[in-house]
Amino acid sequence: MATRADVLFAQTTTLIQFNGGGTQYVVQKANGDLFLFYVDSGSDVAFKSSTNNGITWSNPTVVFAGTVTALSVWYDRWSDIASDVVRVAYSESATDDTLYRGVDISDTALPVQGTQTSIFAGVSTATGGNLSITRARGGNLYCHTMLDAGAEGGFYRSTDAGATWGSRTINETLATTDQIILLPGWGADNQDIMAFFWDASANEISRQLYDDSADTWSETSIAASMTDQVATIAFPHFAATVDIANSQNLLVAWSNVDTLNSDLRCWTVTDSTITEVTNVVLNSTDDQGLAAIGIDTTTGHWYVFYGGKSDGSEVYLTNINIYYKKSTDSGTTWGSETLLTTRLRDITWLICTPRFVNHFGVAFHSDVSLDEIHYSAKLPTTGGSIMIN
Repeated sequence: MATRADVLFAQTTTLIQFNGGGTQYVVQKANGDLFLFYVDSGSDVAFKSSTNNGITWSNPTVVFAGTVTALSVWYDRWSDIASDVVRVAYSESATDDTLYRGVDISDTALPVQGTQTSIFAGVSTATGGNLSITRARGGNLYCHTMLDAGAEGGFYRSTDAGATWGSRTINETLATTDQIILLPGWGADNQDIMAFFWDASANEISRQLYDDSADTWSETSIAASMTDQVATIAFPHFAATVDIANSQNLLVAWSNVDTLNSDLRCWTVTDSTITEVTNVVLNSTDDQGLAAIGIDTTTGHWYVFYGGKSDGSEVYLTNINIYYKKSTDSGTTWGSETLLTTRLRDITWLICTPRFVNHFGVAFHSDVSLDEIHYSAKLPTTGGSIMIN
């Protein structure tokens, strides 16, 4: 893979793409087709697809028209489930609810949207919050939502593919700036799930395991002295993906943001073990942040993406590029820092293809005055020419 593409994907609305702290990803099907769900310039949930590695994108399809404040997506195949449904959760500030819809992308040209259902009915929406949705390997759906500055939200489960939702035991007392990523668990009970929880007040990231049959949580610290940055400035600074081949989840996180000697740390996490591998970036020279991680499902290689050059020559948020490093040995060593994007921008939000084949790419929010989402990728090459699927 050698050819880089960097294209304008869509216009959006300032901050809404990431202000609500929603976990998002670029979805890639097994055949390489891409789907990107986003909040458009009208504050609606929409998606576009690409059949040529992100070089061009379809016209947008609206999933929900309203005043969206947070968005989260999960693809069934990331839970090792043979289904092409993308699970979409979104919070909005008109009726102050968190809602759900499944989108079947089996046919890229004719995706099918399911019925919208309610996960959580709130009373008001305020700044701050988080939203994450996932599917257990056994099929249950789970959503963690907080939409009113720490006062409203909870943890919810659906046992019928999103048709109905019921409240379950919350993992923590809700707080405005806490952040969470829900993922499948890897224990004997395939309905159990895992969460990576960033406790802003404690400056700590922990692994939280949800026992579905007992409706209980357990918690183990992953790392202390982890200074968060609120999502209203930029997001995310920690990211995760599923390593299905090895029955584990991968986590990356900055120990601090835009600060001298910050580290971009990395762990492998199962239900029983937490193992830190080599830092992706050690002792940053300042002006770095943002994080995303993906796995090449053909080779098993890991790719970690972040904002800002490690020599400190760029200015965080104002003028940065996106870079990546690759590990071919499960995080024991990392390759050289490689430029992905094509010019300096004020980048404030970053997501990637968490599991990919054929090519990898990232979506990012930049040019705050223009409110643009861009897509940048490494494309497969054959004889020096771009190969179009």
